[in-house]
Amino acid sequence: MNELIKKVAQWHHDRNLIEGASDKDQFCKLIQEAGELSDNICKGKDISDDIGDMIVVLINIAERNNLTLEECLERAWDDIKDRKGKMVDGIFIKEGDS
Repeated sequence: MNELIKKVAQWHHDRNLIEGASDKDQFCKLIQEAGELSDNICKGKDISDDIGDMIVVLINIAERNNLTLEECLERAWDDIKDRKGKMVDGIFIKEGDS
């Protein structure tokens, strides 16, 4: 996985998508890719490419901010690992929230 992430990051550098774009540009691209994911989920189509495309964009955003996906995921895990709650009508309700 780490080798593949390095290849994707280099792909971004080779195409001037790190220096030549902005976080704002890449966030807009991420939302576009999320729309494609949503569309394919709703249509019951294969979503593997859509998820991959979103990861590619997230690698770009992480790279430009000197972060790794591992660091970001580790931080998110630290935030959620002890979180308790349950799904109610499709919404996750954290324990203690009304």
